[in-house]
Amino acid sequence: MRVTTRLSGMSTSRRTLDRLDVDQTLVAKLESRGCRTAEDALYRSPLDVVELADCSHARARELLRGVARAVAPAPTTAFDALRAAKFIPTLVKDVDRALGGGLAIGSVTEIVGAAGAGKTQLCLTACASACAPTRVGGADGGVIYIDAERKFSGARLEEIARAKFGEAFASEAEAEATWNRVRVATPTSLSDLAKRLEALEEAIIDHKVRLVIIDSVAHLARGEFGREKVMQRQSVLGAIAATLKRHAEKHGLAVLAVNQVTTRIGGAITHGTHDASLREPPAPGVEEESSGITAALGTKWAHCVNTRVVLEVTPDKRLIKIVKSPLAPLTAFRYHVDSSGIVIDETMNASSMRAREANVASTHRR
Repeated sequence: MRVTTRLSGMSTSRRTLDRLDVDQTLVAKLESRGCRTAEDALYRSPLDVVELADCSHARARELLRGVARAVAPAPTTAFDALRAAKFIPTLVKDVDRALGGGLAIGSVTEIVGAAGAGKTQLCLTACASACAPTRVGGADGGVIYIDAERKFSGARLEEIARAKFGEAFASEAEAEATWNRVRVATPTSLSDLAKRLEALEEAIIDHKVRLVIIDSVAHLARGEFGREKVMQRQSVLGAIAATLKRHAEKHGLAVLAVNQVTTRIGGAITHGTHDASLREPPAPGVEEESSGITAALGTKWAHCVNTRVVLEVTPDKRLIKIVKSPLAPLTAFRYHVDSSGIVIDETMNASSMRAREANVASTHRR
């Protein structure tokens, strides 16, 4: 399998003025004075532009209006949103059904779980779904797989894809065309990830990307920011979440982000790796997990994701829980992992889940 990397481009606000449909005579003057991007221009008032470009106030005002129109997100209505609702299937049918179709286009879905729960397996399955040909049920689009933990396996991706879409790979040429839709990047830090995401627009357009996967955000946060840098970490995480949402909405793609967990011990919260530098309060959606785990990265990140799926592993079972979703109620599935990826064994409804949680809570109190 051949997988290449190409992550380049710019965000909307960083588009150069010479690429916009505005007065290029004024643009040339502004560029000579160091004002080159839409962001540079929109930070200035009409009077600033008058001084920089030596033009009339009306002409300066019209230039700024044109720049704003070119980079502003298009308005939408509830009907437009309903009609445009699309999904990338995870290929785990019961989960897709509960989520209304899978990973929602235009939003961020988060997978939370401990090491070995199957998070990467779900990412690889979604990757196969996004790049497989549409004639067999795939999305036939590009995928950007940000492999922060160095867990990406081309061989495993191919094994899952052939189990799900065997007929899609009748020839080696067809298989190679599918795998070439996957671009893999390996950022070295959270700041590096933020820079790469800011520069992603051109790659998204060039490769018709339908899915961006990050495995995992918490791994990078742990490596770069210690306990004394919580504010800096939260600031970078907020910027990353905003960039992901902007790309998802503007380019009609889905984002799948992997997060790790913390465990509650005696009221304190530490990551499963016992890294005290990442202690933080429980995040919404999983603070009542019976196993005593909660998602890492804190509440600011939790509020940025649209859908949260938790993979919980106990000595006697594995559960996939949908704990936050604009479409799905609280739902859980027993599952196991085999050569084809995640396989559902049983569905649990909300009432049985609550009864189970209450049972475990009372046991812990004793």
